Amino acid sequence: MTPEGLQNARVEEELDDARRDLRETLSAVEAKVEHEVERAEVAFSPQRLLRDNIVGASCVAGLLGFLVGASKYRKVVGPAIVVALGYTIWSGLVNQRSYSDDGESLKS
Repeated sequence: MTPEGLQNARVEEELDDARRDLRETLSAVEAKVEHEVERAEVAFSPQRLLRDNIVGASCVAGLLGFLVGASKYRKVVGPAIVVALGYTIWSGLVNQRSYSDDGESLKS
């Protein structure tokens, strides 16, 4: 092999090593990011925030009710909040029922 061929082979080998290292690094970073995202989802889930901070949630709900009642758009905002609250309660009940059925479908 010529010296140029040997040099090309070394360069190709270094490139392959660098690609392999990059893949390993990206896999490690991806795993770490996935773990951190899962941890953040658990930490900031609305159910957990409400359970852990019931007094704060009550204060926020009271403030929201005061602002809606005091605003000039209360005839529009009030029913919208009632609909949103009804939907939230309904979806919670549906999810609770599906969990209590051990994953079985509601139609079965």
